[in-house]
Amino acid sequence: MTPQTPLSKREQDVIDLLLEGKSNKLIAHALGITERTVEFHLKNIYAKHQVNSRMELVLHLRQSTVAAAGEGNENSGTSSLSGWAKSTFKEAVIRIGKELKMTTATNAPVPERDPQTFQDAIRVCFVKYADFTGRASRPEFWWFALFIVLSAAALTYLSETILNIFLVATLLPLLAVGARRLRDSGNNPWWLFYLLIPVGGIIILGYYWAAPPANSFAEDTLPA
Repeated sequence: MTPQTPLSKREQDVIDLLLEGKSNKLIAHALGITERTVEFHLKNIYAKHQVNSRMELVLHLRQSTVAAAGEGNENSGTSSLSGWAKSTFKEAVIRIGKELKMTTATNAPVPERDPQTFQDAIRVCFVKYADFTGRASRPEFWWFALFIVLSAAALTYLSETILNIFLVATLLPLLAVGARRLRDSGNNPWWLFYLLIPVGGIIILGYYWAAPPANSFAEDTLPA
């Protein structure tokens, strides 16, 4: 629909830049005027086209362009409509892409915290039953070691067969958490072979297992 009051050349320039997707700041820069002047022209344009917002103006102008082209030339109208549809589709794709990025960031996995309680340590060690990679904190290792000692002491009074089954079942997770604890303290996990040294081996490993965590970069320098 043609505005009742004709647009000035400057107002038409503002509309042309507006349809290109430029902001008020970019329009002002392109025309060599201030943003306040751009806002003044936009208010006049809104009034002449009988719209209340920037979005309404853009839709109104798009529809007017398509309708005018359809009346003058059917092929030209189809081309304008196609261009408008492509622009709308592009905007939709960009919007969906932004939403997907936000969703991905929101659903990003949260790093698992180190177990700090007796129950957490037992659960984590059994979940990582044969996992010799990564690290294990001091609470994780020592709570699990205490669990094995207490359970073995209790099973001693019940049945030697059950005790042996329990010790065999917990040997692998104990070695795994021991290797992770060595890596966490900045030592080589292959030092588990110190266990083959009678008496002295367990003392050496006990010292390393009780050591504080090493720097975060130590894990990258040690073999898995």
